[in-house]
Amino acid sequence: MPNSELVEQAKNLSAARDNLQMAIDYLDMVSASVNSGDTWAGQLFFSDHRAGNVVENMQNVADSIMAVSNDICPED
Repeated sequence: MPNSELVEQAKNLSAARDNLQMAIDYLDMVSASVNSGDTWAGQLFFSDHRAGNVVENMQNVADSIMAVSNDICPED
């Protein structure tokens, strides 16, 4: 695989990392809020289907990582 393609794959991994960090930050905020006694954030997170958005984001990250893996080392 040429270096230019490896650079593109690295950019894809960087974007996936950014998306994962966003999900982590969101979950961390909700967790800290609930742990401090503010249940509003937790209730909003689960009742407003925001948990599904985080799961979807994390699934997209997993798919992106797998696509990079397959591009770098395609299966036989």
